[in-house]
Amino acid sequence: MNEILDYLVNFQPNDWFGISLRGIFIYLFVLWIAIVIWVARDSVGRSRNLIFQVFMIFLTIILNIFGLLIYLIVRPQKTLIEKYHEDLEYRALVENEELCPKCEKPLPLVFQFCPHCGEEARKACKKCHKLVSKSWSVCPYCGNKKSTQKKVEHKKNKL
Repeated sequence: MNEILDYLVNFQPNDWFGISLRGIFIYLFVLWIAIVIWVARDSVGRSRNLIFQVFMIFLTIILNIFGLLIYLIVRPQKTLIEKYHEDLEYRALVENEELCPKCEKPLPLVFQFCPHCGEEARKACKKCHKLVSKSWSVCPYCGNKKSTQKKVEHKKNKL
């Protein structure tokens, strides 16, 4: 072993074996640094857990290719950006629904009654007859206020 180290330190430039051996070592060192940098950047993009990030970087520094293989096995499947976009997509899809006031299951905006529990979630507007959520104070289609609807109904009942 000492002979190899002495040879590497004291090689002559005209020795092709020594030059190629040093070139291989330089290539492996650059590859090792590139793997560590890639794992560091990828772990930051996939997890917010600082302990996981540091542990994976140190594991890759120590075990090199084997650390990279371990990281590829245990890393999160999706990046934080992919998770964010999936969440935005889910919110956009769920935006066309609201929850049932009784059983809290998703209820499309076109349903008047919940198909799960039978609770009335929307009532028809007195003026335009379109479905309006019970929690809204104004019909978004015609601008009719619910309070005036109740007053009109109360006056009709008195007559």
